[in-house]
Amino acid sequence: MASDSFEARANLLASYIARSSVVNFGSAEDAVSEEWIKKAEERLGLRFSRSYRWFLENYRGGEICGEEIYSVYGEPFDDVNGGDIVYHHIIDVRNGHARENALAVSATDLGEYFFFDYSRLNGDEVPIRVTVGSSTSDYAEDFLEFLGKRISTYAGPG
Repeated sequence: MASDSFEARANLLASYIARSSVVNFGSAEDAVSEEWIKKAEERLGLRFSRSYRWFLENYRGGEICGEEIYSVYGEPFDDVNGGDIVYHHIIDVRNGHARENALAVSATDLGEYFFFDYSRLNGDEVPIRVTVGSSTSDYAEDFLEFLGKRISTYAGPG
């Protein structure tokens, strides 16, 4: 049943993405390989959530109203830059900004820092929290909800 619920939610979100003028994502044809997803997980020492893997497999990555959603670029992690999720984690660690059990997924020009909170793992899903200034709060139960909320911030409800 949970799988049916996930698929229904993913299909609904995919329809919303397809209709939205604020979304600039790749496609399944552009998707990064399973090999690169596994390399990223190994380098990070964690497993991506089911919903984040769905995003990588169906869209590869992209932007919502110019805000990059970090993804896996499929290039050597120490050499790539931009919105590669592993690269951002490497930089966060190097600069002393990495948080325990946290993996950044997006940062906005408004100072919002969105991250997976692996200390609150729920089955095969990881909730997303947001930090603005010195305040951190819950944002989404999973990556599907995160994407839906980010899109609706700019495009309105689906």
